[in-house]
Amino acid sequence: MAFSENLLRSEGTIDFRWVGMERLKLLQKKLHVVKKQKELLMLEEAKLIRLARQKKAAAKQLTKVKKEKAILMAEEARLVRVLKQNGYPVL
Repeated sequence: MAFSENLLRSEGTIDFRWVGMERLKLLQKKLHVVKKQKELLMLEEAKLIRLARQKKAAAKQLTKVKKEKAILMAEEARLVRVLKQNGYPVL
């Protein structure tokens, strides 16, 4: 497979630069997933805020969504920082 061919050099040692590139690609995919989750949580938060304004019981759900959003924003910031440190453009 391409993985084993690229991973091993001709002298039989592991090329860690290639492993790093694969790790960065996985981090980019994870960043994309986190951004999508954050987008969905923002939509959910907006819906719950509208319900709260209509005096419906949405306070518990709203606090839960806000906590999840804060966690996702921290995760997104961590991923962006790691990718920028490794020279990858972050979209």
